Amino acid sequence: MRQKIPALIILLMLFVSSWSTTRASEPTIITPIADTYVDVEEIDSAHGDRDYLEVSEHVSGLLSIIALMYDISKISHIVNASSQIKLRLYCFQVNSPHIVGVHWCVNNTWNEENLTFVLFGGFSRTAAEDAVIVDRIDVWYEWKVTNFVSKAIEENYEKVTLTLEVEDPRGGVALSRFASKDQTTQQMREYGPQLVFTYLEPQTNPLDIPIKVTLGLTVIGAIIFLTYKFSKGRTLKKRRIRRKG
Repeated sequence: MRQKIPALIILLMLFVSSWSTTRASEPTIITPIADTYVDVEEIDSAHGDRDYLEVSEHVSGLLSIIALMYDISKISHIVNASSQIKLRLYCFQVNSPHIVGVHWCVNNTWNEENLTFVLFGGFSRTAAEDAVIVDRIDVWYEWKVTNFVSKAIEENYEKVTLTLEVEDPRGGVALSRFASKDQTTQQMREYGPQLVFTYLEPQTNPLDIPIKVTLGLTVIGAIIFLTYKFSKGRTLKKRRIRRKG
């Protein structure tokens, strides 16, 4: 019986801990320090001052790619608590449904005033971490970038560059436009690109702990009592059998 007591104590600890819950924190949102797009039809032109970001692709040669740079130096100390990181862009124009993927570009030396298609062509990019179908306007689109950003922080990058590229034109002229950070009014700036961090935080109400312990002890007490009764019954049964023998 004594050997079962430690196991019952462990059972009580698991019982109490199982009542602990987690909740999502209020999202932390950071805005880009640079955003632009490069266009194969204007290979020597920079578009960092535009109020929109364009991604496109077509068999005719149409191709444009969005580039966004974020400062992640201030969130490195909480990366381990991160549960999800998303890139969010507000779309206001779509020519036809197509799939857009998000990539990580490890080159952070560019700025939006001079990034052209020619310069961008020398940057290496990873495979897409996430891709979504873009087929509606006046909505926010989200791409999961948890792996990209977490890896960049682990490798001590102070900035991270994310690119949006057409993964599948789906047979049409794939072109969509999203709001950039360079809006002319304060109201429109709310639609600029966002990098959203959401965390899972353990949540336990201290006032609930005595109740949980009481319930746990009650359950364990019932188990001990039933175990004792069962053990005693088996002992009496054995004695009766011996007497008959």
